[in-house]
Amino acid sequence: MKIKALFAAFALVACSPQAPTDQAGPPAPAAPEAASQELIDALTPVLSTDIGQHVSFTIETVSVDNDWAWLVVQPHTTDGGDIDWSQTKYGVQAAEGVLDGGGRTYALLKRENGAWGVLDFVVGPSDVAYGDWPTRYGAPPELMGLSGE
Repeated sequence: MKIKALFAAFALVACSPQAPTDQAGPPAPAAPEAASQELIDALTPVLSTDIGQHVSFTIETVSVDNDWAWLVVQPHTTDGGDIDWSQTKYGVQAAEGVLDGGGRTYALLKRENGAWGVLDFVVGPSDVAYGDWPTRYGAPPELMGLSGE
């Protein structure tokens, strides 16, 4: 009888769900929304300082390749309105009609020591002002939609 009880106990343990352990495994990959938010959190203060006012963004493109990230964003005021570019250092460009895309911003970020940092960005370029960034920073050109040639 004791043997039957012992087998029953083993069967019960074998069929029971495992209890969670306190051992930390590899971190789960961040959801795309979480990764995007981390990137925006890194870019926001840099771009706000550059433009001279607090900004928010509409994200147009997010590309991540390991520790590299590429953002294309449209800056807005914090309440979602249009930026009055005449009140920024980009005022002359805006007045002359060469602030492309209404200030569309292209940014290259790199993750170091677990945190995203902005390596470079350009606001409203009228050409591919970031074309040399793969060479300058070692970023994958495909990340930015550039050919690897």
